Amino acid sequence: MTIGDLADAYDRGIAGKPVAARRSPASAAAPSPRPARVLTADQGDVRLARLKARADGIRFALQYENQTASKAKLLRQTLQNLELAIRGMELTSRGS
Repeated sequence: MTIGDLADAYDRGIAGKPVAARRSPASAAAPSPRPARVLTADQGDVRLARLKARADGIRFALQYENQTASKAKLLRQTLQNLELAIRGMELTSRGS
């Protein structure tokens, strides 16, 4: 899973929920190449701000809300993935 995949999932509003891949047998044999994504600086900044806000919300929920053990584990895993995506986006934005 790439940072772009995480960002796409977040933009679709399904972050943290598994996505079932639906492929026909023919498409599984020969995957098509993905087109290169071109983001403007503003789009990257907005996406980064959204990821940071989502991470802050999960931190708040973990700290102040009563969660079942399985729900807390899922939230911690999601938070870890968001933090990795944030770090990756920050590193790539500094490099360009």
